[in-house]
Amino acid sequence: MATPSSRELDGLREVGDPLADEAVAGFFGDVEAVVPGELFVRLVRHVKLPEEEQVPAIRSFFLIAAQRPDWVDDEAVVRGQEFFNRLVAHQFTALYLSSLPNAYAAAKGVQVLRMTGRLQTDTLRRLNETGQFMMDIAGPGAMKPEGVGIDRILHVRLMHAAVRWMITHDASIRRVDNLAPPLVEDIEDIEDIEEIELVWSRQWGVPTNQEDLLGTWLTFTAVVYDAFDASGVDYTEQNIADHLHLWRVVAHYLGIDPPLVPASRAEANILRTRIFSRQQAPCAAGEAMTAALVGLANDRIPKFARPMMPSAFRHFLGDSVSDMVGLPPANWTAHLFRVLSAFTRVLTRGEERHVLHARVSAFIGRHLLNGILKEVRHGDRPTFQIPTHLR
Repeated sequence: MATPSSRELDGLREVGDPLADEAVAGFFGDVEAVVPGELFVRLVRHVKLPEEEQVPAIRSFFLIAAQRPDWVDDEAVVRGQEFFNRLVAHQFTALYLSSLPNAYAAAKGVQVLRMTGRLQTDTLRRLNETGQFMMDIAGPGAMKPEGVGIDRILHVRLMHAAVRWMITHDASIRRVDNLAPPLVEDIEDIEDIEEIELVWSRQWGVPTNQEDLLGTWLTFTAVVYDAFDASGVDYTEQNIADHLHLWRVVAHYLGIDPPLVPASRAEANILRTRIFSRQQAPCAAGEAMTAALVGLANDRIPKFARPMMPSAFRHFLGDSVSDMVGLPPANWTAHLFRVLSAFTRVLTRGEERHVLHARVSAFIGRHLLNGILKEVRHGDRPTFQIPTHLR
């Protein structure tokens, strides 16, 4: 894969997902006919209907988007799923302390979350949905034709298209040619950011565009692998190659243009450096998202452990990104992570070194996280949901 140039990435900011966009446009029809929130509700209900009852645009989308690429290596996918399950707790540590804050540091891409009202108020729900999504794609048979993983990915893809359509068409949103100052400058009370007038800058490109999708994909791959290194996780290069292959399949069903998706960790690192250096910058929305993330952690861990949170985030993020998202400085607890890394390396020994340990770890880790997700949602499974309104 040839890494896209900055000029090519500029072009990708104007590209959404033609197949999903066409399906959503065909379903929504006339924007003046129904209030915006009701359009989302109707789409959510509609995609749950049997195939024969869906409108042609949605039915056609599912038939085409579910087609399996001929390059998929089923054995590599299974190995990638097994690798995830063996390290499921560490995967979620990487998600919480590195993947999400890195995504929030993308000053243009994070504006979509602000526009859909998903800052402080929806932090727990967002984590729950993301966690369940990751568990779904890693379950047995999830990525086989008509598997639950593929179904979930296609629903998320439709959600992206619906949000893209709404931000583009909703008459209540003011569109400007330049960056809107209230969205990128400091705000005295960070909680007030959701009360700002809905404004979309054309400099941000198309909502949930191809570059932003690629950047998010990298937070689940390249960023996770670096987090493993930072935490002392034991793995092999084959483990990474298999996990990356699994996520290449995810990228295909998610609507990312296949030639853009890295085929190796080295390629992923190059692309991450290029995209992150272009997109990561201080912004109020990113600070609000990160503050909510830290607050959620502090609400759910013992008081004695709370001093570790700033050090933990900075250990995985580095000072540059941590400063962008407004994290406080690290403290004396930063010295503990060397000990924790050594301990982690022993606990995460793979099948190549300790078969029984790896299998027990996978069993306990997956069931533990399933239990946590179930408890958070009070026994219910999170359904595919599109935000029901723009503020």
